[in-house]
Amino acid sequence: MDYVYIDESGDLGSDSDYLIMAAIIVDDGAKLDRIINKTRRDNKKQLGNSNEIKGTETKPHIKKKILKKLNKIDYQVIAIVFDKKNKYKIKYDCNNNLLYNIVASKLAEELPITNKTSIIIDKSKNKEKFRQEFNSLFVPSLNNPKNHSITIEHEDSVNIKGLQMADIISWSVYQSIEHENNEYADLIKNIIVKRVFED
Repeated sequence: MDYVYIDESGDLGSDSDYLIMAAIIVDDGAKLDRIINKTRRDNKKQLGNSNEIKGTETKPHIKKKILKKLNKIDYQVIAIVFDKKNKYKIKYDCNNNLLYNIVASKLAEELPITNKTSIIIDKSKNKEKFRQEFNSLFVPSLNNPKNHSITIEHEDSVNIKGLQMADIISWSVYQSIEHENNEYADLIKNIIVKRVFED
């Protein structure tokens, strides 16, 4: 069974030029649990009372250690980059909630489903209706030609270590694209980054 953890960095408002969505695929979610748990044990004093490891809050050297540890396991990262100046290319008269789902469906198209798969997404949708709308567009867009069994869950990253890893990864790609700072993204060895809705 495969596990896919998805998170995003940036937004669809005015605070950034780009929205980044990243997925990390592993054959055992416990591998990511062990990396995050060991990092918490080894850096207990520096992490303090923080409930989770996050790209925006965790100290740089700790994030770099996590990304280096990631390269000791089998994984694949797929990230998409949406430049918000290209909103006009999406032929929908839609709000940001629907726009988010449309961009996420482009990530789904890039995810190779080759096994029974559990997809866990950081819970950004605060209503069940919005989560169902997301699922109804995302799941049919998956690259799943053999129709492998799929489950999809929206979870709080505080409780899911794989989502904390996805957060660090999406943040790292965001730093590379939004701020031209590659020091984190360059540590992710098995990664594909694709721009969507580009010419």
